Amino acid sequence: MKYHYQFVSNHSVRIELIPEDRKELHLLELSSASLQIQQDEVLIAYFRKGLAAYSRDANLTLTRFMNFPKVALCTYETQHITIEKVVNII
Repeated sequence: MKYHYQFVSNHSVRIELIPEDRKELHLLELSSASLQIQQDEVLIAYFRKGLAAYSRDANLTLTRFMNFPKVALCTYETQHITIEKVVNII
């Protein structure tokens, strides 16, 4: 799966899923027929993976579909590791 990103704010990004093969295209087609948008963990996992590629320290908190199932506004939180946190871990 390829991803197209559009910056929205410091904690939001628009992500578009771009399928690369028939398997991924079929997954999106099945998701578009599904009535359980929030329960589709496989689809949400693709958005998490895309978000991780966009920002390594981001944790997906909310997915709002703009064009289901391919385009979503993804809200995230970042966890910055500081020296103090590293010292506490050691």
